Amino acid sequence: MDPTYFKPISADLPEQEVAARLKRQRHAEWGIAVASMGGAGPKPELLLELQRYVDGELTIQQIAQLPHLPNDQGSPAIQAILTRERLSDAA
Repeated sequence: MDPTYFKPISADLPEQEVAARLKRQRHAEWGIAVASMGGAGPKPELLLELQRYVDGELTIQQIAQLPHLPNDQGSPAIQAILTRERLSDAA
């Protein structure tokens, strides 16, 4: 099993919520992988916010707007997640 940056998803959640969280987690992991391939792994502050995204507390668009992450707004991870989310919603 691949290592993950995110906490495990509770098995007690309804099936639809588990599916939604898994989708967001896959998007976040994709963004992290893209950034890491470019040599820039995610900052701990961004990982904390991405956990909130996986949990459904924030959208990726909201994370991109956070003022305390000014250097991450144009980060490869955020841009890759935005693109993947946009493409998966279009399908």
